[in-house]
Amino acid sequence: MTTANSTGQTASPEKNNVGQANPAPLSSSTFGLTDKIPVLNYLVTSERVGWYRTIMRTFAQRHRELYRYQLTAQEIWEEVRQQFDADYTLEKCQTDLRSLEDWGNLITTYDASRHTSIASFRSPALLYQATPLAIAVEGFLEEQRRLGSISGALRQGDLARLWEMLQKLDQLLKAPGPEKAALAEEWRRLFELFNTMAREAAQYLANITTATRQPRANLETYQNYKRSVVEYVTNFGQALAHYSLLFRHQLKEWFDTDRHLALVEAVADHLHPPGTSQETIPPRPVLLKEAANQLNAVVNWFSAGYSADIFRRSAANEVEKVVRRAEQLASSSRPNANYANDLDALARRMLEAVQPEESSQLLLVALGHALPGHFPESLSRATGTSGLQPSWQEPPGVRAVLREIGRARGDKTPELPITSNREAEKALVEQRQQARKDELAQFSALFATGALDLAEIKLANVAERNAVLAVVRGCLRNSQRRYLAPDGSTITLLNPDETGYGLLKAPDGTILMPRYRLVRQEKKAGTTNK
Repeated sequence: MTTANSTGQTASPEKNNVGQANPAPLSSSTFGLTDKIPVLNYLVTSERVGWYRTIMRTFAQRHRELYRYQLTAQEIWEEVRQQFDADYTLEKCQTDLRSLEDWGNLITTYDASRHTSIASFRSPALLYQATPLAIAVEGFLEEQRRLGSISGALRQGDLARLWEMLQKLDQLLKAPGPEKAALAEEWRRLFELFNTMAREAAQYLANITTATRQPRANLETYQNYKRSVVEYVTNFGQALAHYSLLFRHQLKEWFDTDRHLALVEAVADHLHPPGTSQETIPPRPVLLKEAANQLNAVVNWFSAGYSADIFRRSAANEVEKVVRRAEQLASSSRPNANYANDLDALARRMLEAVQPEESSQLLLVALGHALPGHFPESLSRATGTSGLQPSWQEPPGVRAVLREIGRARGDKTPELPITSNREAEKALVEQRQQARKDELAQFSALFATGALDLAEIKLANVAERNAVLAVVRGCLRNSQRRYLAPDGSTITLLNPDETGYGLLKAPDGTILMPRYRLVRQEKKAGTTNK
């Protein structure tokens, strides 16, 4: 009996001294569910991981791009020197290759085509070839690296397309004697789009988390980033909430009427392309289970309290982190105009200074003058260029000319009067007071009856719309779902988990948002705002 090796050639079993055949060794790719996998050792061997991974990546690149399956130690050595370590020696390369061969990543054959002498025939060169399992591992690592570099996206159009496909599937299921091929093809398109949307949404959310942790010195750039992220994520979250409700109703109807069974049957019949060998097709129960798993994945993603809702909550949390990061960056970027504190800090530093040179440097940095004339020599430590005597005792380099008493000044330019900004300040204060009055009147008009139902109002102007959105946003951010109004009253959101949606209309447009209900509680007499 013969066995086939990993290169596809037929090999005879080894025989012992008695002439009996020894049992064939187990393949390197044979392992149990809980066994150690030697072919993965090169990924966790800490002291040589860089060299091992470069070698295996070289085999994978040659295998994929140049269709070269066998390489010599010299070729591998040159590639590692160019890509990773310029001081890599051929002896170390051969040692690393032997380790990879022992782990089952490489197999060796003799190069019989390069014999130029009897010595080369007696000691033929080795050719190294990566095993199929090692190539598969490198392919998996490359795919994970590619997926990790994708930035992700939140495309509202994908939700609309998914809903259109679901409606088309519903029409096919309602038709008498639905065609299974059409059902399976439409479901395949829907499931591929669903997988792409769910994966990219999760990747985008992960990238927001990473970007929030990275320091950004440019305030204007981060403010633009914050505005785009808030608008982008908020719009997708609103569309996701709207379509999730539609998906839940449609899928619930399928399960109530057992239409999902017909869909599972059709998908199971067409999981494998036509012409596939019957020997490679799994049993019928396995196909039905796989088709049911696909349907359950879509159902669970859009179910209440599952993936879609979790994504909405996580996205809201990440957006809040971005906003807080922008506020912190803005507050830290404001200039410090408290000169009294600065002078006090400078005086304390000078008192703590031990060396005179340190005091001189403090003055240079703080006051922008290296040698101020009104400080004593002991503080500034100023010496002449010659180093023999202090500069204060050197003769002056310029003769001072004093004006005679009674002589008129040559410069008769009048000084400009001090600018008075009292009128502008008064106008600014009056403008602020009027804006405060308008804001209070606006809240009184909105909550004239004490309660506000967003599904039953029509706003008169953009300012009212912005005030309502500010109240809703403040209530959602507060753990008690309350918002402190400018007039001291408290506004409470009664239904923060509302799933029904309505249109909030204003002169400049319409916003789709939940039918929230707000209640205003007047400020109690005798209380003060903290």
